Amino acid sequence: MALALAVPGTAQDAGSGEPMGIEAVEEAYVAGEFEVARAGLVPHAEDGNVVAQYRLGYMLANGVGGPFDREGAIRWLEAAIGQGHGNGHMLLARAYLTGQPEMPDYERAAELLQVGVGNGSAEAHFYLGQLYRVGRGVEGDKERAFDLLRKAADAGVPEAQFAVAQMYSRGEGTDRDEAQAARWLLQAADAGNPDAHLSLFYNYTRGTGFPKDEAKALHYLQRAADGGMTIAERILGAGYLTGEGVEADPEKAIVYLVRAAEKGDPGAQTNLGYAYAKGVGVAQNDAVAAEWYRKAADQGLTRAALVLGEFYQAGRGVEADVAKAIEYYTIAYWGRSEVAAARLGALFLAGEIEGPEPEAAMVWVAEYARGGDADALGWLERKARLGEPYAYLRLGWLYRDGTEAIEADAAKAAEYFLGAARRGNAEAQAAVAEAYATGTGVDQDYVEAHKWANVAAASGDDAAAERRDVLAALMTPDQVAEAQERARVFLSSQ
Repeated sequence: MALALAVPGTAQDAGSGEPMGIEAVEEAYVAGEFEVARAGLVPHAEDGNVVAQYRLGYMLANGVGGPFDREGAIRWLEAAIGQGHGNGHMLLARAYLTGQPEMPDYERAAELLQVGVGNGSAEAHFYLGQLYRVGRGVEGDKERAFDLLRKAADAGVPEAQFAVAQMYSRGEGTDRDEAQAARWLLQAADAGNPDAHLSLFYNYTRGTGFPKDEAKALHYLQRAADGGMTIAERILGAGYLTGEGVEADPEKAIVYLVRAAEKGDPGAQTNLGYAYAKGVGVAQNDAVAAEWYRKAADQGLTRAALVLGEFYQAGRGVEADVAKAIEYYTIAYWGRSEVAAARLGALFLAGEIEGPEPEAAMVWVAEYARGGDADALGWLERKARLGEPYAYLRLGWLYRDGTEAIEADAAKAAEYFLGAARRGNAEAQAAVAEAYATGTGVDQDYVEAHKWANVAAASGDDAAAERRDVLAALMTPDQVAEAQERARVFLSSQ
């Protein structure tokens, strides 16, 4: 890849039109005129000057004097190494490992790292150990990985110390040793490793490997956040926002949440949306709140999508838009939000949603009915009378579980489950099997329970197959034969 030279008067000798001499390039570099030096190195590198090739590769690999250029760095460092330059192996290995925008070349990186290991490079030990640990570019070998990483840890590489702590804790490539795991974890933390700080936060919070200690947990969380770890920034920001685990400080909360949110963390973005919506730590602003909720919702975060759906439905911070509300409620629904399902149920019954999948509509309306809406419950009952299996199923669950608005009724639940089961619904068939096995809403009957468990198992329900086998152990051979015959008759009629 040819790189363009700088304009006259920078990378060229003044007034001569000739490329800068190597001495002038060096002077520019020492003087901090990196753009001039970077451009001035190009003709010398192209002429085969090994030092210029290495220096240019270094500048491209580290973004010195211009943007990071992976392709260019690889080109010039390979050229320098090919001519025997001995100092570019780690730079080149890192370039191959980055893989941006191109795919990483783990095999070539491993070759280069092996040279670095032979030269005693602690960094090479670390990177090659990680490749052996995950089996990239080399055949996976946990013991070899541990050996390499332990040497890097002994040499003071914080990332290696954290990796060794993990491996001792898991018994990965070495015998499990919690004392050694704790030792290396603390050493990595003392060396400033943010991963170790976050791990110690969790350990001291949960009492795993260390005694519970809220003060120490907060100390390490603070260090992880101050070290730029996004998840720690989000957790600490949320803590300062709510006062959970730390004294509430809304202004500090905003500082940490903004750091994490601007790096794309959806949880932090949602918390910022909440802060702006409520005016906590910032001036209340629904439009800004909606924008932060949108950033998180567009990444699929359920709670953000639910709130943004509410904003669009109410016209809060955005122009009212039912279609957009439905879009974001649907994202939240697929994230298993029962509230979103109920909102969709209400909009469906209001005629705002056309042509949904029948099963989805049943779920939405059932969740709406769960809150006590009589129209929703009546709609499901009408669908059941028309023979809709999924309406029977949803009614079965509503009456089995009961809600604040719907009194639990085991007999009604069993009746509705049976209606769905007879119409081929495997989930209902398993529920009917359970009802007959336990005598819930029906008279206990192992033959019927075995029959319906067998039918559900035929649809691929492994749990139903296990229940069938447990029931068989409690039944006589004649009962099992009768149950099997009933199942065969039912399945042949479908």
